[in-house]
Amino acid sequence: MQYRLIDHGTDAYEQSLRLRHDLLRVPLGMDLYDGSYDDLSQEHRYYHFGAFDEEGKLVASILGIPNSPSEVRLKQMVVSKVQQKKGIGKRLFLAFEAYLLNLGFKVFILHARKAAYGFYLNMGYEIIGDEFEEVGIPHYKMSKKFISTSD
Repeated sequence: MQYRLIDHGTDAYEQSLRLRHDLLRVPLGMDLYDGSYDDLSQEHRYYHFGAFDEEGKLVASILGIPNSPSEVRLKQMVVSKVQQKKGIGKRLFLAFEAYLLNLGFKVFILHARKAAYGFYLNMGYEIIGDEFEEVGIPHYKMSKKFISTSD
């Protein structure tokens, strides 16, 4: 498995959109492409990261939205159904964190679906505030801060 940056507008980016659409939006009766919730026109500004199998097919992805020079929001992590429960999501997440840390981000936030927040707790994230609804389902805002000893 290879974990790497996905360039916007490439075939890998299109694979990521399809994966996000099929696994994150269709089950909710939503369409990633219709613009009613997801603004794809801004995605050229985001960091896209993926896990690729031996044949080069994208099997998992995540994106990061810079909020400031030190804070990034992680969003829409997805692992293909046939690759779930194999540790790919965890390795993708760790590789993406390392990539973003190398860029200088120190505060990571995300909105975790209630059904998946345990994954992020295990990755060192903390729940901030009360449960809320997003895309029609319960979520928690979560955060993790990386502070170096020189800060």
